[in-house]
Amino acid sequence: MTNLFFNPVKVISGRGCVGSFDWRSLGKKCMVVCGERSARLSGALDDLKTALSAAGIAVAVFDKVEQNPSVETCFAAGAAAREFKADFIAGIGGGSPLDAAKAAAYFAANAHLNVDTLYDGECKSSPLPVVAIPTTAGTGSEVTQYAVLTYHKIQNKKTLKTPSIFPVAALLDAEYTVTLPQSVTNATAVDALCHAIEGYLSKSATPVSDALAEKAIFYMGRGLRSLADGRLDYNLRERLLCGSMLAGMVISVTGTSFVHSFGYPLTYFEGLSHGEANAYFLSDFLFYSARVAEDKVNRIYRLCGVRSNEEFRSLIEGAVPCDRKFDRDAVMKYSRIGGGGSSVNRGLYEPTPDDVYNMYKKYIV
Repeated sequence: MTNLFFNPVKVISGRGCVGSFDWRSLGKKCMVVCGERSARLSGALDDLKTALSAAGIAVAVFDKVEQNPSVETCFAAGAAAREFKADFIAGIGGGSPLDAAKAAAYFAANAHLNVDTLYDGECKSSPLPVVAIPTTAGTGSEVTQYAVLTYHKIQNKKTLKTPSIFPVAALLDAEYTVTLPQSVTNATAVDALCHAIEGYLSKSATPVSDALAEKAIFYMGRGLRSLADGRLDYNLRERLLCGSMLAGMVISVTGTSFVHSFGYPLTYFEGLSHGEANAYFLSDFLFYSARVAEDKVNRIYRLCGVRSNEEFRSLIEGAVPCDRKFDRDAVMKYSRIGGGGSSVNRGLYEPTPDDVYNMYKKYIV
């Protein structure tokens, strides 16, 4: 028996959806989890405060979420929500604040957990409900059961995965992506394309996830071409936001593969954003996957409007230049860490240790 698809998130999209959402149904106290800048610059935080005030809901804001949030930050956010006696949490931002909001909801309801027992401890109480408001078109975190957190103990990221942290609702308003720098728009679009492609070429793919993936690949691949040509209007922003959400639904079924595992060390040690780090390995993922799934890989090329791996690589590097170089010792270290990631062998092609090193060594200075 195959579980074709499960995703309990209510998705609402369009201008003003934050103001029209039924906030009263979730309780009387809301803890907002966000970063210091994007929630405010985008206008989403003001819109949310206005909507909550109109609904008679008390608000507290935790705005200390960093890029690639740590377990420690999420623990602090959860403790703040518990002290405030929040009934629910609203996460605003890109993948970092949304993942942090889900982890905070988990911590808030389980005071017995700490930063060292998050991944091993028992969840005694259901996490607080989470409403996710994305301000980037990239992670799809608004529709997944994952919280990817920086875990300094292992000098890498580690994922909290449980159906209990699926958001109850995702509110998609492309207006909140307008203030993003072009570089962030490009990098997050590449990240969403990674999700769709890695899910499409996953051992866990189903007919439903494949259908969603093909639509997401079309939106994100063609969207990257438009971004490279300087055509970024509101309609494109809506398509990118929808594509990112669809790709999130894909990985909620399949998880990710070695693109993400290989990218994590570049994020942790070199400070590259998540989308930038993934860009270094996405073309290689297709190159190697073609050895066992040529028809699917060729379908990806067609959906993206390219004819070969070389053209696909140009499409990616036109959005996110992969021009960083690293010394040999660092590359050896990153290949060991990346090659040992839990998601490396989820794809249809399982890379050998030599494959892993060959994918990294192109970036030796």
